[in-house]
Amino acid sequence: MKRSESHTTDLLFTLGLFCVFAASAMILAMIGIRAYQTTVGQMQDTFSTRTAVSYVAEKLRQHDASGAVALTELEGETALCLSDTVEGNDYRTYIYADGEALYELTVHADAEPKRELGEKIIDVADFSIE
Repeated sequence: MKRSESHTTDLLFTLGLFCVFAASAMILAMIGIRAYQTTVGQMQDTFSTRTAVSYVAEKLRQHDASGAVALTELEGETALCLSDTVEGNDYRTYIYADGEALYELTVHADAEPKRELGEKIIDVADFSIE
């Protein structure tokens, strides 16, 4: 009879130890998942910020001539206007934020620019040009 009680106690102890191990493994996995999600979110934010800033900086470097860069209004919103002359034709490139994205629009200097015609460059959370 004593031997039977010993086996039951051993079984319950082993089962309890297994449950503690399983719960610890689950908690550790959840902590790892949370850390991974946080890291991925921060990397995406950093990518968007760096890409947008690098893109605008490169465009400014390409238009380093006097009078080639200006701030302008495009349908009531501030936009960066970059002027180019290609084979005797004047063009304007507008870079602007519209909603949650950065857009670029290139038009002939005589054409009327419209914000909805711009090409989406990258998603941005908060971008302003001053």
